[in-house]
Amino acid sequence: MHARHVVEAELEHLDWATQQPALELFAAGYWRRRVLAVKGRFELTERQLARLEKILQRLGPCTD
Repeated sequence: MHARHVVEAELEHLDWATQQPALELFAAGYWRRRVLAVKGRFELTERQLARLEKILQRLGPCTD
């Protein structure tokens, strides 16, 4: 599914949300699931994939 504007808005939100100081360890799992849902629902451009991977790195290793 191609919905560039939807993907961009979601990535913008995820990027912002995962940089907030209130991000706690338990919340990282929630945000990781949200990021991976975007990856699974949409066909992403190389730039979008790189941005998504950067967000995942910020969240750290999966602890679920």
